[in-house]
Amino acid sequence: MVQREPRRIVTPSREELLTAARGRVSLPPGELWFDYQDDVDTLYISLKEKTNPTHSVSDVDDLVVFDYEEEELVGIEIMDITGRLKYANPS
Repeated sequence: MVQREPRRIVTPSREELLTAARGRVSLPPGELWFDYQDDVDTLYISLKEKTNPTHSVSDVDDLVVFDYEEEELVGIEIMDITGRLKYANPS
């Protein structure tokens, strides 16, 4: 029986996440807050430090959700973010 090394979670750096995000959406200039969840391979980018979204718009083809407070874009959720970076996350 061949023993295999256990799979490790590889957490991308902030710069890698930012590069991957910019490859999928247009990010506005200014400060950004990141919340990466490796268990669901999702990156949430807040465009404001504190938000209270009133509604969301989904782009199903690109696996992206845009959160708005009234008419102002306040957050972007990108699913399968590391799939673009070729990282493997355990199931």
